[in-house]
Amino acid sequence: MNDGSWVIDASVLAKVYLKDEEHSALAADIVSRYIDGSLELIAPQVILYEIPRAIQAAVRVRRLDPEDGRQAIADFFALGVPVLGDPSSIQSMIQEAYDLAERVGCRLHDALYLVVAEQSGSPLLTADSTLYQRVKDRLSYVRWMTDFPSAGGSRP
Repeated sequence: MNDGSWVIDASVLAKVYLKDEEHSALAADIVSRYIDGSLELIAPQVILYEIPRAIQAAVRVRRLDPEDGRQAIADFFALGVPVLGDPSSIQSMIQEAYDLAERVGCRLHDALYLVVAEQSGSPLLTADSTLYQRVKDRLSYVRWMTDFPSAGGSRP
């Protein structure tokens, strides 16, 4: 059974590597389902920078050992989550994200996730409470992390 395609926010995916965060087990389950092929994940290109930045920040405040941080970054890239935003499309994606960020009052990099969700027709899964609170009543495709269907459950 395939649970469909989801846009995954860095706030969710970072929890896989930052195991002291709330809902890290749920994040690990989501990634496990991606690895076994029962779930498709996509993200904007910005995730390639956001996850390593979050890991480095955790190392700097000693939440992670430097070698564990290095391994976490390698593990993240080994996942191979498909990203949107190649040289031919990134400029238009950023412009669209800029307009959307202005319209809904979020940050530009958050709006890139929203644009990917809109373009792909897939829901966005986030653990970013600021983003979620800003858009939950306006953008029906945005889902809070804990609303993700459990293994074997139905898709919201």
